[in-house]
Amino acid sequence: MIQSKPALVAITKQGAKNAEKLAKHWPDSKLYILSPWGKEIEGDVQHLKPPLAQHIKKLLENHSPICFFCALGAVVRLAAPHLRSKREDPAVLAIDEMARFVIPVLSGHLGGANQYTREVAKVFSALPVITTASDSIGTIAVDLLGRDLGWIIEADHANLTRSAAMVVNDQPVAVVQECGSRRWLDAWPKLAENISLLNNIDQADPKLHKALLWITDSKNSRAIAEKWPETLVIYRPPPGQGMPLSIGIGCDRNTPLNSVKTALKQALADHYLDIEDIVSLATIDIKSDEAALLSLSKELKIQLTLYPAAKLAQVTTPNPSEVVRRYTGTPSVSEAAALLAADSNMDSLLVEKQRYKDKDGKNTTISIVWIASKGTNNGGK
Repeated sequence: MIQSKPALVAITKQGAKNAEKLAKHWPDSKLYILSPWGKEIEGDVQHLKPPLAQHIKKLLENHSPICFFCALGAVVRLAAPHLRSKREDPAVLAIDEMARFVIPVLSGHLGGANQYTREVAKVFSALPVITTASDSIGTIAVDLLGRDLGWIIEADHANLTRSAAMVVNDQPVAVVQECGSRRWLDAWPKLAENISLLNNIDQADPKLHKALLWITDSKNSRAIAEKWPETLVIYRPPPGQGMPLSIGIGCDRNTPLNSVKTALKQALADHYLDIEDIVSLATIDIKSDEAALLSLSKELKIQLTLYPAAKLAQVTTPNPSEVVRRYTGTPSVSEAAALLAADSNMDSLLVEKQRYKDKDGKNTTISIVWIASKGTNNGGK
């Protein structure tokens, strides 16, 4: 199983020095230095007995990315006997002896080697040598679109390949975004001229567009698939992404602001939601003087809505608690408050109460509701 911990592999004295430098920027990385060049190197170092080839299989199985400080040809020969597929191989980079060039060797897209290459190149003020077509010409990568936003792709390998070919070969391609975050556009302030960004599937035309990248929550895709039988790629964003959000919060008395903020950020990140989409904060009225909640409200520039226990107790929620009732007078605080503020029911509850306990034992609960009444999901931020 590929781990996220980077491996930095050097076989020369100069390579070891460069690996040590990179390790300072990637503090969780592990250095593998071929004997005897690692004696003066600081960090998490494992000394490898030559030949290096006997260690490659284990490295490929246990690390990603793997940065080799040696010639590209050597990296290819070392890795080749152990490769499986583009979906399984780790990200592998080759960095020359003087750290002038950084080259993604394996898993440029799926494994993130292209992005790692850019990061490493900045460390050494080196030239990133990226040959993947979409990166080279500066256009979207069909197989990566929305991956960091939690989008799920619905397409077979052939459709992905054909659609990607249309994108990089300057053929007219429609990107229809009907839901989900639009933060993917931050990397593309100006899309390539052959890409048409549309808001509704009815705007896509098989006579004009050779491929269709459809970001949607529609459950009826058969008719569209018949129009683009070979070049349709569907992306499914997480529920509620890009929509206005209502946040319900409960916390122990005197919980620090940082703990509340950590709980909120964790709940949002776990479900690929954006803090900028929050339009409502709500809790129980006995928290009207809770410093952390008042400070959070001020930071987000969103008024903190307060509800009495009796009103919260009338809301049907999935996780009522008798313990909470004994202390507050209602079996639910965060879930009920979020639902009331959204004027909605459990169908719009995106995140059931999620508890976070800080190092001092202070608890914060977060619940998140999609506010349907604020507008339709037309691809938010």
